[in-house]
Amino acid sequence: LGKWLVTQKVKTLTSTAVDSLTPPSNGPRPQAASPSPDTATTASRPAAPERQPAGIPAAAEPPAPSDALTIDAALEMRVALVRDASSVAVATSTGGAIVSLDGEGLKGLTANQAYLATDQGNLSIDGENMPGAVWVQADSGGLVAVGDRWYRGRVLLLLRDNGILVVNYVLMQEYLYSVVGAEMSPSWPIESLKAQAVAARSYALVHNVRHAGREYDLDDTTRYQAYKGVMTETNTTQAAVHQTSGEFISHNGGIVESLYAATQDIVNNAHSGFGMSQMGALDLSRQGYRYNEILAVYYPQTAIGRIDVGE
Repeated sequence: LGKWLVTQKVKTLTSTAVDSLTPPSNGPRPQAASPSPDTATTASRPAAPERQPAGIPAAAEPPAPSDALTIDAALEMRVALVRDASSVAVATSTGGAIVSLDGEGLKGLTANQAYLATDQGNLSIDGENMPGAVWVQADSGGLVAVGDRWYRGRVLLLLRDNGILVVNYVLMQEYLYSVVGAEMSPSWPIESLKAQAVAARSYALVHNVRHAGREYDLDDTTRYQAYKGVMTETNTTQAAVHQTSGEFISHNGGIVESLYAATQDIVNNAHSGFGMSQMGALDLSRQGYRYNEILAVYYPQTAIGRIDVGE
């Protein structure tokens, strides 16, 4: 399986994933929104179906349904949104606060009002000096804006030598709502979206472990996985995430670094043939194949596992 397999065991993953910077709780997460399907993220992809690999291999069944809490509701991904910035605007949808790493409230935030964080040799927010690392968090049920995009979770501002680093701490589940809609059109069949959700979760888990020693797991670009906050969420992307909750691509107890790209040609050129063609997944789903069968085509000799963390 070469470079696309990470043989990190699930036990190690779940024990390593807790980050030393634990933000204060801001209460229940906001409810899922259901905007119209966003097709802009796939507009540049070829419209014609591509030829599928010969034959569909036998696919292992996914894990049996369970009421247990999964990793999706327990693990926060750390997504770099802005790096090396001299300034960045932040806001909250419901009001909120700037909070120190030890939980001290430093500045109240008015709903839907922009605040400018700047690097002036120290971190400053609207002219007020701040510690070099602070949380921007919304009141219960709110969102946080960075620039012109709204995000679930909370945001960490860090002053570094080259400027301000902005990291979104967001539950895996909520992260995937956005990634699935940014990487595929939400109007595609649910089985293709479910295949994308499992592949994206596996990829995220690998990078959560791989980069445990730095300030973020991955960024919001296609260098890792496209992530655009709530603007790419829809009811279909949320359904795909919920229906595959906690599931990942497994090989011999490890987690597969599930590479993927828009077409098979790109997979061949960029990933030496190892990975999922998103257009191919679309075609297979239109032919009636289930998500586990789609994944078996592109990640041979693997199974689907699930990380449960409690009842």
